[in-house]
Amino acid sequence: MQSKSEKPQKNTQKAVGRPRKSSTWNAEALNERADRYFAQCDSRTKAVVTKEGLEYIPDPKPYTVEGLCVYLKIDRRLFTAWRKRSDELGKAAELLHERITANRIEGALDGRQHPGFAQFLLKNNDPEYYRDKVEVENTVAEDAKAMFEQWSQMWKIQQQ
Repeated sequence: MQSKSEKPQKNTQKAVGRPRKSSTWNAEALNERADRYFAQCDSRTKAVVTKEGLEYIPDPKPYTVEGLCVYLKIDRRLFTAWRKRSDELGKAAELLHERITANRIEGALDGRQHPGFAQFLLKNNDPEYYRDKVEVENTVAEDAKAMFEQWSQMWKIQQQ
């Protein structure tokens, strides 16, 4: 029995792993914050010296998944996990990824961005659609194979 002066013992086992955070992310919040990221990218300017003096002209920053993740203060793995989901958050993340890809392709086509980098992104993000080479497997009929072997033997005999 426990006396009144003794304190009850606490559970000394520590929880394993890091605690789960409650997710405040939903499709609406993601879209709202992503729109602010895109607006920030679009509002970038650069200084150009002209006859009239220094002018600031639009110089939109290319959209990137990494840039969006930094702006949202999340890591890329979380964004990729969202894209795999089938709920509204997953659909929103996939549409944002498509918007970023479209920005890169359009920028490469109109000369604002380097086309090599857009090509690299397409090949690495969507390898099933964009490839450098296609491997084709050919099969040879047994008759053709036998004829080739016969001709090879005849050629060897003639060479001797």
